[in-house]
Amino acid sequence: MSNMYDNWERLVAAVIRREQLWQMFHDQSPSSSSMSSDSSLDSSLINVPYDFSSPRDSPPYQHLPPPAVEKSQKREKSIDKGVSGLVFIEGFNPAFVLEDMLRTSTEFLADGTFGSAYKAEMDNGIVVVLKRLNVVNIPEKKFKQHMEVIGNVRHENISALRAYYFSKDEKLMVYDHYSNGSVSAMLHGKIGENPAHLDWGTRLRIAVGAARGIAHIHKQSGGKLVHGNIKSSNIFLNSQLYGCVSDLGMAKMIATPVMQTARYHAPEVKNTQNVSQASDVYSFGILLLELLTRKSPLHATSGDLVKLVNSVNGKEQTANVFDVELLRNRNIEEQMIKMLQIGMSCIARTPKKRLKMAEVVKMIEDISMMNTRNRLQQKLVFTEDLNPAFDYDDMMMASVEVLGKGTFGTSFRATLLGNRISFVVKRLTDVNVTGEAFHQKMEVIGRMRHENVASLMAYYRSKHENLVLYDYHGQGSISSMVHGKRGDNHTSLEWETRLRIAVGAARGIAHIHSQVGQTLVHGNVKSSNIFLNAQGYGCVSEGGLTTLMSQWALPVLRSAGYFAPELTDTKTVSQASDVYGFGVVLLELLTGKPAIRSAADGEAIQLVSWVNSIVYHEWTGEVFDIQLLKYPSLEDAMLKLLQIGMICSASDPWRRLKMSEVVKILEDISG
Repeated sequence: MSNMYDNWERLVAAVIRREQLWQMFHDQSPSSSSMSSDSSLDSSLINVPYDFSSPRDSPPYQHLPPPAVEKSQKREKSIDKGVSGLVFIEGFNPAFVLEDMLRTSTEFLADGTFGSAYKAEMDNGIVVVLKRLNVVNIPEKKFKQHMEVIGNVRHENISALRAYYFSKDEKLMVYDHYSNGSVSAMLHGKIGENPAHLDWGTRLRIAVGAARGIAHIHKQSGGKLVHGNIKSSNIFLNSQLYGCVSDLGMAKMIATPVMQTARYHAPEVKNTQNVSQASDVYSFGILLLELLTRKSPLHATSGDLVKLVNSVNGKEQTANVFDVELLRNRNIEEQMIKMLQIGMSCIARTPKKRLKMAEVVKMIEDISMMNTRNRLQQKLVFTEDLNPAFDYDDMMMASVEVLGKGTFGTSFRATLLGNRISFVVKRLTDVNVTGEAFHQKMEVIGRMRHENVASLMAYYRSKHENLVLYDYHGQGSISSMVHGKRGDNHTSLEWETRLRIAVGAARGIAHIHSQVGQTLVHGNVKSSNIFLNAQGYGCVSEGGLTTLMSQWALPVLRSAGYFAPELTDTKTVSQASDVYGFGVVLLELLTGKPAIRSAADGEAIQLVSWVNSIVYHEWTGEVFDIQLLKYPSLEDAMLKLLQIGMICSASDPWRRLKMSEVVKILEDISG
């Protein structure tokens, strides 16, 4: 028992420390747009080992080599002589200063044409990208003028410059962090990782977003501004999942010879300072070819991408060019060919023959509209660019079995006649959004591809009917496994199975929370919405449906036992309330008891309240499911899981963990 309370005290202490840090940084949030720093950005300090987190009053510079320590200490003594501060771009309300960035731990992201990029996550939760520039041989005044020009370029498809720093030894730029990574990483994979699934709709949004961003850049400074470094590693996804252009304006400031192996640059560009809007168009054309072929122009093994595409002679040879993933959908062949033609016009060898970016935007938007019309002409809209195995009429003729009635509608198992394909059809009730908003929401949900998130297969919308289709999981929900179906006994669940359920579900919810600029919410986390995937890990279903529904009354929510105390209706769900729901699921897995049950006198017993009362009275042994008591060697792991469940289901939202934190702790427990 003492072991349990030792662990509990350590967890509580960690939470308190985090709250103190959070409060400290919010209390000290700066208000002016330009702030001086009492810290020196020394080259050695940034270079080794990409970690600024050690405070100067704790073992100083413990990770640095002796020369770097000596140099840093000398520079500290000269701080008061005046060091340029971190300058924030007008309109950006900062919640950090240079000192915060110095002390935060950073993650190396990549080396680029003009410098190295790092991910910096501060103690107050803010995540930014810190770009450390290579040698910049221009005066400070000219550097700042250039930063102001770049900072004033505001557009939803352009990554905004948030702040910059200038000193004799360091030039830094601060941007927002995009959690999905670059388009290059999505297409070709990071080192040690596989490429992402990118359907045609996603590639279209990348293309049209990037085109809009570049076209906007070309309108600035009297129609003379140039990006100068268009490539897939400088394109990200914004919160609407459209292409967003980063690294604006570096080329004119830093003279770098163009390597011929860097095949994004137009033939006429010999040095980064003679880039032009026409060379931007050429580079964008290479990006289009990359999206269509999934071949990188940077690697010799891929060959020369321009030569490969130019070798295509006629429609019948396009199969030799397009990504095999796109060729599975015959319905988009015409759109792909049109996009290929745009790309080839952009990479014309003579600059005068290339399109203008404004023209490119219009042409790609026309293709995007064609794609939307084609998809909505089908009664049943599939979220993946695959040839569907059935249509709406097939679905209506399928044999149907009622699975259950949930918060937002009734679920059926549909089995097609003949080929015996089974899937789940959920008939939604009380949908309270327009048809356009419904389609947009389905597009967002349909793009959530993760092994621990049940994929939306298709959807249907009409005046009287709203349907969503998911894969069928034959083993049933976690709720039915833990508590049994009506009339059936529950399944005996071993400890390892319960742990895999918890880890998988946590990963799935954390992935949902990372989408749409880290604002997406599941909204209905409960054990009946969690299943087992093919690897035996938890898989979360019904993510994101809450925002489609009418506002449900508070008593209805409370009766479910999963909804956080702060919720007033379904429209007020948040990532913190998702964490609460997950905490209840953890307690279910540990206790074997439902989220809410009736006492002998008919009074409702909330699982969270019951667990807290048992732990308070030190009756911990009575908490756990009797099936788990046969694992005495796992007592410590079970106690840790109990502690996590209790913190996640805390009454105050700010006391709860983040799902990314939960994943890390659970993975540590599972080994």
